[in-house]
Amino acid sequence: MRRRVEAGRIWERGTEWNAVRALLAHEALTEMGRERATTATPLTEPLAVHAAIELTRQARLALAASGSPPLERVPDVRPLLDRCRAAGSVLDGADLIQFIPVIDAAPRLTAYGHATRTASPGVATLTNALPRVPEVGDRLRLALDEAGAVNDDASPALRRLRREIRERRRRVAAGLERLLQTNDADRIFADRYVTIRHGRYVLPVRAEARGRVSGIVHDRSQSGQTLFVEPAEIVEANNDLVQAVREEEHETARILAELTGAVRGRADDLARLVEAIGELDWIFARAAAADRMGATPPALDAGHTVALKNARHPLLLAQHWRDPSRPVVPVDIELNAERPLLVLTGPNAGGKTIALKTTALLALMAQVGCHVPADEGSRLPVFTDLYALVGDEQSVAENLSTFSAFVKQIREVLESAGERSLVLLDELGAGTDPDEGAALAQAILETLAERGALVIATTHLEPLRAFAATHPRARNASVEFDTATLAPTFRLRYGHPGRSYALAIAGRLGLAPELIARAEAHRSRDAARMSELLSRLDEHTRCEAERTIAMDRRESETAARLAAAREAETAAERKAQTIVARATAEATALLAEVRRALAAEWDRLKRAERSRRSLEESRQRVREVAARVEAVAAPAGPSTDAPGDLTLGTTVAAEHLGIRGELLAIAGGTATVRSGSVTVRVPVQALRPSATSTAAKRGQGAPAARVGFRAKASAPSPREIAPELMLLGRTTDEARDEVEKYLDDAFLAGLVAVRLVHGKGSGALRKAVRDLLAAHPLVESFRDGEPGEGGAGATVAALRAS
Repeated sequence: MRRRVEAGRIWERGTEWNAVRALLAHEALTEMGRERATTATPLTEPLAVHAAIELTRQARLALAASGSPPLERVPDVRPLLDRCRAAGSVLDGADLIQFIPVIDAAPRLTAYGHATRTASPGVATLTNALPRVPEVGDRLRLALDEAGAVNDDASPALRRLRREIRERRRRVAAGLERLLQTNDADRIFADRYVTIRHGRYVLPVRAEARGRVSGIVHDRSQSGQTLFVEPAEIVEANNDLVQAVREEEHETARILAELTGAVRGRADDLARLVEAIGELDWIFARAAAADRMGATPPALDAGHTVALKNARHPLLLAQHWRDPSRPVVPVDIELNAERPLLVLTGPNAGGKTIALKTTALLALMAQVGCHVPADEGSRLPVFTDLYALVGDEQSVAENLSTFSAFVKQIREVLESAGERSLVLLDELGAGTDPDEGAALAQAILETLAERGALVIATTHLEPLRAFAATHPRARNASVEFDTATLAPTFRLRYGHPGRSYALAIAGRLGLAPELIARAEAHRSRDAARMSELLSRLDEHTRCEAERTIAMDRRESETAARLAAAREAETAAERKAQTIVARATAEATALLAEVRRALAAEWDRLKRAERSRRSLEESRQRVREVAARVEAVAAPAGPSTDAPGDLTLGTTVAAEHLGIRGELLAIAGGTATVRSGSVTVRVPVQALRPSATSTAAKRGQGAPAARVGFRAKASAPSPREIAPELMLLGRTTDEARDEVEKYLDDAFLAGLVAVRLVHGKGSGALRKAVRDLLAAHPLVESFRDGEPGEGGAGATVAALRAS
């Protein structure tokens, strides 16, 4: 079969293109869409192909965002439009009512396009351009009910006539009912009901009582025992009723003719609307099929390259949908202008013909605007001619053998094929002498390559394998065959010719081993040597493939482990961040608590009279706050302090024994500690400096908290506290801290007065010191120093008596 498409030719015989179009039509929602799918013809202009593929992509986005377009129950009214165009034709109500859903589809589709215009502007452009004929739809809706019958409100005359008909029928029926109620009605009438014969109301009268009822006989029963009589007294009323019915029929016909004329007046717009609906349905059918197939938009290649990655035969995909146990094995198809000839070899039923058909079908699908069932990045040129010589074309009627039919077809191909042609040849060189068939096949391939056509040919002929291996514009490929199971894998291998495995497959299918052995003996030495060479090549390739698979598996496992390690690292980082955040929050809360406690103590001291007792109580409360801080900061478990950090005479703690005492001696890894009257030996690693000892070390030479307390167990003696404090060189803040601490120590040591040397300078330090003394609760009074005490450069403060 040959079909001309625009400027090119499509030979679809054997490619199953009709079956694929039927598969696409199954996704359409309207008869118009299904017709477009089943008659789809490939486009040959690259811009048109690109636009169609892009519309399919946008339709897929619209389907994902808003679902299917509102095309359900939109009928095909094209035959009705053809009838309507004839002058004087009148459509009945049932026909006219079918135009309403078509007319109503336009605003619904426009709203759908508006909702998806951001992702699918091309679809929105099509829906916005739909013809609108709302006035025709309104007239049809007003005049017809859902079944297509003309409504009473279609015209005032029809309303009046139908009201009159109902009234006349009521009167006629009432008159007949009165006759049925007479005393001797049972002897006159066969039954008590009113019926209609020939459009007139009648009564069933017994044949023997005919003379008792005056009127017109319109019918009789099959037995002849009942006559259907129109009584004389209602003949005139029946005549009036019949006349009213005829007038109503004439008015109804007039209304239907008027409605038909309204449709006829907008027939062109309605035809364009129907065509546009069919086009939209066809676009969305392509999109739905692409979603179901997992298809991708092919890139259109201007350089005459076919690169299909993991291509799947669409009909095999449909078979897989029905039976998931039958997997689809993808193939890679590679052709380009530098090497336009691909020779496929390998065993029968190995997938060579499927590869041919897959290439043809995906090229045809792309050129009708479909996405193709192949991986992202697949490329296809736009062909003007596609020739697929697949299958046996022998004909007894035309006296054509297989070879004769092939020659007839290939002659036509050679007359027309050119640079934008795709030629697919199945079993090239078969049907005649193998040597001559191979020579003819090689000449055909060389001619097609010179013409610039892309060609895929399948064959079992050995010379063609050698030709593909040596010709600079040809390439070998084979369908993979598992020699262990003697079964094809349906995968393509490029650069390797394939064996036919005819004898192995014949033995697998049940031929006797003796027969197979005899056949092996009959093979020529060169053929056997070539077969052995190909077997070794297949084995080597299979081993390489297994090694590659093993390496890929190890790489995947390594990648998985690396990903798991990175995930664990990320989780650890998140956990550490959480711990740090929690610790920061706890430290902030603890710091706030300490500040609140110290502030409260400071306020209490400012309000209360100071004495040694009150000062010691304040010191104890501060020590309790400091102990809470150190308890939080102390590490769990044994101390990590090295023995070198512990000095004799310091206070240490052995937490595991619950004791605290003075460190007397260290011998090797053992330390001697005295706690009251008890002396114990403990491991050095179990000791750590006690809180009071550590606080004391930290307090030496550093300012205490603003409240002026140090966590010491006893008050200093007068010998430890100098009677004067040198503040020269200090800032005002440093001076305040040192004076605070010094006054506390001097008070606890029992000093009566102290001298604070601040110098003269700018007077800022002297003012800061005197402001502090004026507000300090332990200071009784203060004065400038005498000339021998430093004069104005010193201040002498008298302390309160304890």
